[in-house]
Amino acid sequence: MQDLVMQTDALPAGRVTKWEWYGVGTSVTPGQYYQFRLRLCHTSRTALTQIYADNYAGNTPVRVFYRNPVNFNPKLNDWFGFTFDTPFDYDGQGNLIVEVWWVGAGNEATAYTDWGRDFLGRAVVSFVTNGNPECGYPDAGRVQDYVHYMRITMTGVAVAPTSLGRVKALYR
Repeated sequence: MQDLVMQTDALPAGRVTKWEWYGVGTSVTPGQYYQFRLRLCHTSRTALTQIYADNYAGNTPVRVFYRNPVNFNPKLNDWFGFTFDTPFDYDGQGNLIVEVWWVGAGNEATAYTDWGRDFLGRAVVSFVTNGNPECGYPDAGRVQDYVHYMRITMTGVAVAPTSLGRVKALYR
């Protein structure tokens, strides 16, 4: 699954350390998710297409979380997510793709649906496969007419030592 987060959504530059979703209704199948990974990627795209690789716009996705398996039992109508293994440095300039992959979920049911309705007019690209996500990507997915409620945890960009921050630090 790929979601597109626009820079205009007030996403500041900084180091992303955690990603969360809000589970609405009966949204996520509990159980073990195998070869579960989360990746982030800068992109210049302003809309997602069916072609996964095209959505990267020449950038390379960064794997920030991986477990095999991850035990998953989120509470309904509550936030759930993952603290990253590797933080992601978002530049604050472009848009951002958040991409989630796994093999099997709980009772093998499809998950990550109905996490939130689209109120921004954007879409999600998803693809359901029984294949191994580490072996590569499908060529295309299905564009759906909703996005997920998401929140991130991040640290801000450090103040350059030549700026006012250095002067202020000298007088503490």
